[in-house]
Amino acid sequence: MLAALVLSVGGSARAQAPAPEGGPDGFSRDPQDSSPDAPGDAPDHAALASVRGHDPDKHEFLFVPLPMVVANSDEGFGGGAVLALHHHHGGVEPLRDDLSLRIYITSRLVQRHELRWEGIQVFDLPLRMWARVGLFSTVTQTFCGHGNGVTCDESVARQHAEDAGLEEGSEAFDDFVRRYYFMRYIRPHADTVMRWRLRDKPHRVELLTGWRLGWYIPGGFFEPGPWPGSLYEQLHPSGEPGLSSVPQLGITVDNRDFEPAPSHGYFAEASVRGAHPWIGSTWSWAGMNLSLHGYDELLASPHLVYAGRVLVDLAAGDMPTEEIAEIGGTRDHGAFGGQWIGRGVRDRRYLGKLKLVHQSELRADLFGFDVLGIRFDTGLVGFADVGFIGWDWDNLTGAAPGDPWRAGNALGLVWGAGVGVRVLVNRAIVARGELAASPLEARSPSFYTPVGNSL
Repeated sequence: MLAALVLSVGGSARAQAPAPEGGPDGFSRDPQDSSPDAPGDAPDHAALASVRGHDPDKHEFLFVPLPMVVANSDEGFGGGAVLALHHHHGGVEPLRDDLSLRIYITSRLVQRHELRWEGIQVFDLPLRMWARVGLFSTVTQTFCGHGNGVTCDESVARQHAEDAGLEEGSEAFDDFVRRYYFMRYIRPHADTVMRWRLRDKPHRVELLTGWRLGWYIPGGFFEPGPWPGSLYEQLHPSGEPGLSSVPQLGITVDNRDFEPAPSHGYFAEASVRGAHPWIGSTWSWAGMNLSLHGYDELLASPHLVYAGRVLVDLAAGDMPTEEIAEIGGTRDHGAFGGQWIGRGVRDRRYLGKLKLVHQSELRADLFGFDVLGIRFDTGLVGFADVGFIGWDWDNLTGAAPGDPWRAGNALGLVWGAGVGVRVLVNRAIVARGELAASPLEARSPSFYTPVGNSL
């Protein structure tokens, strides 16, 4: 069950007022418009907060406990909870602080637990910052090889099981085949990103700094090392243990009218990152990221918005598999494949140090309602993710003689598309339910239920 409680420091406790109603569809529209077409100075945030039901002179706390139902093709079925505490003060929108604890475990033994804090105008400085500590573990992370031509072909796994002397139809044979394209590891981690505001909207400019630490421990909680006989073990017998220490530096430019669900504007970022033993890393490499998000309102009623992103992420050097899979910038999502980048393709199927990605969404708002003081705004989405993944600078496809899983095309594209529903919770948290497919993926369609925007 969902519940909400607002405590006003320096004032009486009260329920949160509903957000203002919009057009005929009833969707709560944001009164702020700092899109490129909107003239004038940045909006009056204090007045805007007052319209939304928050007194800018008071410290208001909204406790939002949300049950988390995990249901996606990559992690299986499971559950958990998000316990979020939202702090409103001084007219900062959509909130001043968000402290959340997220815990879940799935049927495929994926565990993701983290304590995260995000603040806007930290210490009344022009600083936006988030930090988290957490633990991630999996015994079912996809590893089909390198490059854009990997097949995840079950017949190859079955042949290796026979070569290992296992009897077809036995439990040991089936387990070997099922785990052949899996890797397993435990990763305690700590991450932080700071965005120092150099200029406010319109066209807000921020200096981006950050650091991510991850300790890679191959194996599970009760058995060390990669899955015996798996493709990953063949290429990385030790399982790539070590510490990844990755600082990054960049710049962002933000002109979205409403960050959780933009109707107008853009968000652009550029950053560099790297790792070296001098800063505690087991590996030494460097990378860069360029990303441009754009949003345009196609129809006012019914409310229809186009959202798109172009992403370029390039890296070089000695990198562990998990760092090859992750992009840089403000969000360290995996690519290509999975619920963030490459929907319709199994999680991180296509691995490479060179990533060129385009994502598109059409978002249509439906209606809004309130439950126990929490605002819910619903909508539909159609999307497509397209990418080029190059394994390395001197070998784009990752192809090698005698390795059929490496058969790639130097100009080959990978892609997936689908439809879904979106729910904006309390005008701060986006929950999604999506169904996607790809003609390249035998295990299709795929379904996802993540929290947060893909772009």
